[in-house]
Amino acid sequence: MLRVIYACIVQQHDLRLVGLAALLCLFSCFTAANLFVHAAEAKGRARHFWHAAAGIVFGAGVWSTHFVAELAYDPGVPVGYEFGLTALSIVIAMVMTWLGLAVALRYRANEIGGAIVGAAICSMHYVGMAALRMPADLHWDFSYVGLSLAIAVVFSAAALHMLALGATLRYRLAATLLLVVAIVGLHFTGMAAVVLELNPYIHISGQIIAPELMAISIAAVTVLIVALGLSSAVVDDQLAHRAILEADRLARRVEERTAELKQAQAQLLRQERFSALGELMATVAHELRNPMSAITNTLFTLRQSVNGSGLDLERPMHRLERSVARCDRIINDLVDFSNLREIQCRPVTADKWLADLLDAQKLPEGVMLQRHLAAGGQQANIDPTLMRRAMVNLIENASQALTEEGKNLRERRITIGSDVTAGWLAIVVEDTGIGIAPDILPKVFEPLFSTRSFGTGLGLAVVKQVVDQHSGKITIESKPGHGTRVAILLPLDLPSGSSKIAA
Repeated sequence: MLRVIYACIVQQHDLRLVGLAALLCLFSCFTAANLFVHAAEAKGRARHFWHAAAGIVFGAGVWSTHFVAELAYDPGVPVGYEFGLTALSIVIAMVMTWLGLAVALRYRANEIGGAIVGAAICSMHYVGMAALRMPADLHWDFSYVGLSLAIAVVFSAAALHMLALGATLRYRLAATLLLVVAIVGLHFTGMAAVVLELNPYIHISGQIIAPELMAISIAAVTVLIVALGLSSAVVDDQLAHRAILEADRLARRVEERTAELKQAQAQLLRQERFSALGELMATVAHELRNPMSAITNTLFTLRQSVNGSGLDLERPMHRLERSVARCDRIINDLVDFSNLREIQCRPVTADKWLADLLDAQKLPEGVMLQRHLAAGGQQANIDPTLMRRAMVNLIENASQALTEEGKNLRERRITIGSDVTAGWLAIVVEDTGIGIAPDILPKVFEPLFSTRSFGTGLGLAVVKQVVDQHSGKITIESKPGHGTRVAILLPLDLPSGSSKIAA
């Protein structure tokens, strides 16, 4: 049987036209598979459009493949094609294909729909054969006819089943090859089923289509229809890709806006909380300063009273004075942090300002202060009072790290440095103290956070607040047992005058 089919192809057909038919078949099947996938994924009216396009393209492709292969058929006698049946064959191919695809799309019955598509191929082929006109009688071997019908139906059902498994290129190519086998297998098996018996008495009507005109018309119409279908699929892919990109962009924008709103809400809540806290701190500071003033005055009176009396009260009185000074420092931290006043910027020579600040700074016994001031005569617009407070807090924190009880340090040194880099004034405070643990380091700028048994935990929070008011940056690096390094970057182009920047 295979030998008969092979002989039919190579001996009774023009192989050049057979190649053209195969090319048209492959092109139309791949395009139809793409259009069917688009129809399955589309909704509403778009689905009807892709469904109709798939039916038209596949029906026209099958029809053109058949008739180009018919043109390749050379029985040795003149051949023509009856117009009515030829036109009916393409209508059958398109309508039945549309029906099969409708069953697959609407009822999710891809195998049944594929079988109907196979029936469309069979119907188109044998109606097209009925349109064949030549001086000969056609005799059919129905075993080959039955085999051709089975090939078309089985492979078409397998093709749509493959598209039901997935829509990726792998499944589309597999479905395309199965449809090509269905069409080509039916045609050449069906052609092997026919035997011609010459009959010179058969009259050939003049109302037939010439083979040359038929070939040109078929090729032109098929290429146009399939190209339109393929271009539609390409455009739809590009639109879908663009829609995905736009959806991703919108999703990212929503995430960004959501993050911004959350940040704004957190900032608002923080400001409200600190506003209420500021009012409370102002009241507490006022109420505490009165008794502290009384304690200070009493200490002064006691010191005057015990002079010359022989009583040794110097140590307890000195302890009281240190405690009062610590309480005063705590109150100042609370007030500074809660009362965000306008900064009053004015030009200062950075190194000179730092040198004057360090000259007035008192350090604990045994702590050495080193200076590496390299900003030269560079001027910076800062609020000297607020920035002084920030620097004092940093130096006091470094001093406490160097004098903490129970820690034996080989060297107790604080290094203050300055430099100018890329439009920024850099001020660095570095110590050789005990350092900060890695799990604690990210929290050091949080208000009220402290690892010590005394203090409010507002020292570094005040520093960061002041730096933020100056539109600056602050970083901290530390290694346990090797010290801590705090770097402040202040913009050199900050305008002079009053400004208020939220922390």
